[in-house]
Amino acid sequence: MPTAAETLIARLQADCTAAEAAERAVRADVEARLQAAERARAFAWRRLSALSDMARVAALEPDRELAVERQLEALFREIGWIEGDLAELGEGARPLLDWLRPIAEALHAAAHPAPAGSGDARPVDDPPLADPLAAFRAFEAWYETERGEPFLQVYERYMPATPVVEF
Repeated sequence: MPTAAETLIARLQADCTAAEAAERAVRADVEARLQAAERARAFAWRRLSALSDMARVAALEPDRELAVERQLEALFREIGWIEGDLAELGEGARPLLDWLRPIAEALHAAAHPAPAGSGDARPVDDPPLADPLAAFRAFEAWYETERGEPFLQVYERYMPATPVVEF
């Protein structure tokens, strides 16, 4: 039979073990929340970079079709998928382009609104222009569902360590 001191020590050790487990759980929760916040911050900046670059390109080019092509080229160059034009992407990128083209068109329309009262309204068969940010977020959701990883993660490129050489 354990002594009173041994029972007390066993209870105190159990309390220590439980406190350590609770601390590990809190640390794991905080670490997970920090990682989620870090990722949300990084993705917000990447989203800003992508859409602001596209918006700048849209503002520079008055021709809608040319502006859309240039916006998409700028985006795919920025993420490192092409060096020249969209033809480098191949047929596998068609769904991406189908999702991104309306975003580029909306950015162009925002940069070049038709003057009020002019007869230059969009043709009736054109779909209504979406909010570019909402459309981009919808694209991101689709991409993650289709590819199993967030689109904005494509900005993360592995850069191997380069040795420093002194001459």
